[in-house]
Amino acid sequence: MKTFLRLLIVFAAVAAARASNMASSSFTTKDITLTGTAYDVSFSVQWTCDDFPMTGAPGLVQLLDSSGQQVAEVAACLYDNGPEYTTTGGQDSLTDINTWGAVFTPGGQVADGGLSAVWHLRGLSPGNYTLKLWRYTTWDGSYHVTTIWTYTFFDGGSDPTPPSPVNTPPTVTLLSPGDQTVTAGTTLTITAHATDPDGNITSHNLDIQRPAGDWNWQGGFATGEPYQGGPVGSGSDSTRSASFTFTDVGTYYVRSAADDGSGWVQSATVAITVVAPPALQYLLATSAGAGGTVSPGGTYDAGTVVYISAVPDGTHDFTGWSGDAAGSANPVAVVMDRAKSVTANFSARLFPLTTSATTGGGVTPGGSYPYGTSVTVTASPDAAHRFLGWTGDASGSESAIVLTLTSPLNVQAVFTDKTAQTITFASPGNQPASATLTLGGSASSGLPVTYQVLSGPATIAGNQLQITGPGAVTIQASQGGDGFYLPAPSVSQTFNAVASAILKYRPAGRTVFTASATNGTTPFVLEKP
Repeated sequence: MKTFLRLLIVFAAVAAARASNMASSSFTTKDITLTGTAYDVSFSVQWTCDDFPMTGAPGLVQLLDSSGQQVAEVAACLYDNGPEYTTTGGQDSLTDINTWGAVFTPGGQVADGGLSAVWHLRGLSPGNYTLKLWRYTTWDGSYHVTTIWTYTFFDGGSDPTPPSPVNTPPTVTLLSPGDQTVTAGTTLTITAHATDPDGNITSHNLDIQRPAGDWNWQGGFATGEPYQGGPVGSGSDSTRSASFTFTDVGTYYVRSAADDGSGWVQSATVAITVVAPPALQYLLATSAGAGGTVSPGGTYDAGTVVYISAVPDGTHDFTGWSGDAAGSANPVAVVMDRAKSVTANFSARLFPLTTSATTGGGVTPGGSYPYGTSVTVTASPDAAHRFLGWTGDASGSESAIVLTLTSPLNVQAVFTDKTAQTITFASPGNQPASATLTLGGSASSGLPVTYQVLSGPATIAGNQLQITGPGAVTIQASQGGDGFYLPAPSVSQTFNAVASAILKYRPAGRTVFTASATNGTTPFVLEKP
């Protein structure tokens, strides 16, 4: 058995359809008297069909006032799927509805049926009314040629007991807050409004559910937090407001609820998502002195350990930290328990200069020098050696060189023996006491020979010898050597400076010399001119 609340055709359309198919119609009447504004009519409709109907086969009950005007109607029809009904006019309704349908067709459609119900008439004025209960004999040729007999019966009526007043539930609205995300510790104002047309609000609550799942009436809330009960304003209008601090990370649910004795009515629920507050942060400022760089600083959560690295360039060395770091550990760990500033310090890199010398001389010492320093290095041979040149990180034969320290340097001064030499200096032979002569000594090295008078009446200027008187003269030739040659052994020559003499004959009484080569006794006298 099925009951369908299908909105049927309006009465005029029902009448028109009925007129087009109706073979005959009649009705019975039932007079009723309303002492109040309500009346209950029990009625029933029965259908008997040759075959199932394709169109509706109406049953009809009409209510007419004392002037014969229709004020309400209930209609029921039998379709191939069973009975259906509708009502029009007044504040009426049907209850206690029972329907049945009998299937008598090969296709399984309903051929006979019935409907019974109680028709509740409401909102009428007291007085006399008439019920018209219609009967129809309808011929339907739309699908199967069939005849439908419809009978409408009055099954009873009464003045109902006035119904108990309806308790209309209150309306509850959460005014604030709305869905949002806040940090833990945020306090929001919760405000709700409740109204009740019956004016009998008894409770108006603010309900809160923690992230753990418990509502404020289930425990887990501090004293004063539940916001249960409390003032409700008037019985028809209540506004509740309270502040609440959202402490737990997670999602809270907030709503309002009101009760007017018929049960709790709740507002829409809002979600308050609580996140942990941002961590306390500190600024780390880093800087680098000339000669390098340092890893950047930034903003860090309190307690973070930050490792800072210093990177010197190719010409400097890292010397240590200053500011909020100390020492020379690289990298250095800095604990961010406050704002900090750290400086990396650098100094010019010291490059070693190593000097050495072979046998036969010395060299100025080396040392450590800052990048870019110019240092003069000098090689000094001893008397028996000469400087040959540089090896290692220097070259050339200049004994003094300038080295620029851009990297470690190692240089060596190389020395070699000087070459021996001799002097050739022949004796000039006896010379007149006033003679001037050029001395012709020479050294095997080709270097100039120097002369000096060791003894005797003579003077020398360069290689020019001036005899200043008679006598024995000793002259020394020397060559002192140079960077390539050893000093030559000195050579000395001695000769006589002879004065001019006159040989005269002298008679007896004078000294007579006899020449050894002269035979005879001829006397001669040797005198100074």
